[in-house]
Amino acid sequence: PPPPPPPPGGGPPLPPPLPGKGGPPPPPPPPPPPGQGGKPPPPPPPPMKGGPPAAPEIPSGLQPKKKQAPSRRLKQLHWIKVNERKVKSTIWETMQDETVKIRREEIEDLFEVKVSSKSVEKGEKDAEGEQAGISFGPRKKRVVVLLSANRSQTIGVLLSHLKISHEEFKHAIMQLDTKALNPNFVIQLMRLLPTDQEVAALQSYTGPKEDLGMAEQFLFELLCIPRLKPRLQCFVFILDFNARLHDLSENVEVFSYAINDISKCTKIVKLLEVILAIGNYLNGTGPRGGAYGFKLEVLAKLADTKTADNKSTLLHYIVTFVSQVYPELLTFPEELTNVEIGAKVAEKLVEEISKFKKEIKFIYEEMSRPYYKSNAKTDPCGPKLEQFYHTAYNDMEVLEQNKRNALAMYKELSRQWGEEDLKPDEFLTHIHQFTQAFKEAHNENNRKREEEERVRARREAFLAQNVERDKQVEARRQNRKNGTPTGQGNGADKSQLQFAGQA
Repeated sequence: PPPPPPPPGGGPPLPPPLPGKGGPPPPPPPPPPPGQGGKPPPPPPPPMKGGPPAAPEIPSGLQPKKKQAPSRRLKQLHWIKVNERKVKSTIWETMQDETVKIRREEIEDLFEVKVSSKSVEKGEKDAEGEQAGISFGPRKKRVVVLLSANRSQTIGVLLSHLKISHEEFKHAIMQLDTKALNPNFVIQLMRLLPTDQEVAALQSYTGPKEDLGMAEQFLFELLCIPRLKPRLQCFVFILDFNARLHDLSENVEVFSYAINDISKCTKIVKLLEVILAIGNYLNGTGPRGGAYGFKLEVLAKLADTKTADNKSTLLHYIVTFVSQVYPELLTFPEELTNVEIGAKVAEKLVEEISKFKKEIKFIYEEMSRPYYKSNAKTDPCGPKLEQFYHTAYNDMEVLEQNKRNALAMYKELSRQWGEEDLKPDEFLTHIHQFTQAFKEAHNENNRKREEEERVRARREAFLAQNVERDKQVEARRQNRKNGTPTGQGNGADKSQLQFAGQA
């Protein structure tokens, strides 16, 4: 049967408005019912969602800005406009750019966009097509940005140093290809891994991957790598392994040499004996006297004990005493050349080796994950981790044994010196600082002695000149008494007096 006729004033319902296009204009209001005397109709309802946005409100006191329309298409100046609501009380509030007499023709001649005839023809067709609702070709692709501007810029700077494509990079991470990447790049990448919020934004994106920005595309590729973060941690450790193993082995070796230097240096033991003797004499019958030994920390305080005239110190006296009585001990610093660097590396040696060992253990834990067992054929990371682990484990055993040997040497040395409570770096630092202070005091004593010798030589020369002058004066007196001419004597006497005055 035919459909029933629409009710009076009705008709089929209107379709929903297209996104961004707005709805059709609202129907005119119905005439007022009889008896209301021409009362104005109520205002029309607000436009439906999706309509054109309302013009921004201009704050009071600001004049609307009139946009100017050039006669030709010009290049754009890509600035960021100041928000109208924030113009108040700024320099922009009093700007009168409309009064500036710009040279419009000159600007258009200089900054006109040159368009080829083909582009013009295509543009005209596109314009006609838009009016007819027909598209004649794809428009410029819109880039989808999911990250903040700062994050995109930082990742973009990092990617500028990447000489391979994103796919090749992903393949290198999956294959643990240590030749394709350098450690610094991977370390920087670990600091830029996507946050949970960024991961959620990337995973919720369902559009074409090609529409994403460069940074978003790169992170999108990273998220496709299984166990990304632990895989990168293993990768960084593998890349740095040989260099770190070499440095740690060298530090253990230097530390062993420093301990061996002190153990074999009999001169420093004799020097400590001299210090003990002098210290016991200074302390006399007091509670600190009669000591059998002393802690190494006192070596740094020898320069704090001043002489009675405050012109020298106990350390300088000990150096002077040793140079006069035991001159063979002055060369003891030459036998402790490894102590300085040994003190530097000893501070964190045990801690760094322990950290190194934990990272090797992390490799073992990662390669034992069920994922690598079940995906051994498609993901080569697991077998490569296992192969690396066996090599690293053997190298670590050698390093660990050398460390134990070096610490055993130190334990015996500290026991012999009565310093079992001192850490290795503290022990070596005491010896190194005393060695440096002893050498400096010896140099200062030598400079002081040389200066004293120069003063004594000048004094002796001056006294000798005075004796010679007295002899000449006496000779002239005798000559005058005997009637002998004294001209030559006077000349000689004058030159001697002048020289004595200069001295």
